[in-house]
Amino acid sequence: MTDITAAALAPRIDLAVTATEGVREMYSARPVVARAIEHVVDGEGALAAVDDADDARSITVCIGVSTQDDTVAVASAVAAAVRGTDETTVPATVRVRVARLVAPAS
Repeated sequence: MTDITAAALAPRIDLAVTATEGVREMYSARPVVARAIEHVVDGEGALAAVDDADDARSITVCIGVSTQDDTVAVASAVAAAVRGTDETTVPATVRVRVARLVAPAS
């Protein structure tokens, strides 16, 4: 269906999200059980959730944003960065969840 698998795309997405200005933290968007199994098998695990179904791709990421940053602008920048990681023509839905606001360092 795609040139790049969901498993191969997820780490790319993690890098793009963490490189986006305004993102203070990235949290797992994947179920705990799936991450635990992958961690045992691989030793690593992507935080982004990437699912392929019915000739479409669904991507979900969870981020933490400082109270000093514009949450909507950061989430929009993250969505654009995520879309830029997938060079295929498969339609993708990108969800950016702001899991919590991180207080600025004092």
